[in-house]
Amino acid sequence: MYMLLHLAVLAATVLVLARLVPGVRIRSAGTAVLVAVVFSVLNYFLGWFVRVLLFVPALLTLGILFIFMSFIVNTVMLWLTDKLMASFEVSSRRALLLSAAAITFVNAAFHLQAAWYLSSPSSGYGAGPHWI
Repeated sequence: MYMLLHLAVLAATVLVLARLVPGVRIRSAGTAVLVAVVFSVLNYFLGWFVRVLLFVPALLTLGILFIFMSFIVNTVMLWLTDKLMASFEVSSRRALLLSAAAITFVNAAFHLQAAWYLSSPSSGYGAGPHWI
């Protein structure tokens, strides 16, 4: 259920980006769902590889790069999604960076909200013992 909700949020983000960012084009709402699926699959299978490549530079910057790691990974995965899909186009570097920033922000907000929900006592998921 969590994965389907995350895909829906990502597809909605892509739809909003196509409306607001001039360099992002999609053919239909179905394309937005397909972009969300392809982006997620690429992120699952190749995201770790980009993180491994960035690990040493992150250490050399004394950890500062770790703050921007998810933004960099999302930028690379969005660029790859653009290259793999003919019905999705990001035409400029500015549009790519704005879109990746928006996706990074929405993903962070989604994961924080999900973590908060899963840790709340009313959810029934691992609320843990309540100490007085």
